[in-house]
Amino acid sequence: MPVDMEQRILTVLQGVKTGDRPVTYGELARRFGVSYDAISRYARNLVESGRAESTMIRVRGTMTPHGLLPRPVAPVVPTP
Repeated sequence: MPVDMEQRILTVLQGVKTGDRPVTYGELARRFGVSYDAISRYARNLVESGRAESTMIRVRGTMTPHGLLPRPVAPVVPTP
């Protein structure tokens, strides 16, 4: 199931446009009917594999992962 859930999260992230706010773990948990902790684990896998970027917030003085953004796609540079 992890790969399926990761794919579903990536599908949501594909709909995020540049300048949009991040998709929070809470939003993803509600959308897919899974726990916040489960989303956190899937998100960590996506970030570690380079398929998404994590956004952080400060909680009691500590930076904590809070949401995800799609990984920016490098612009295609034509070769001469």
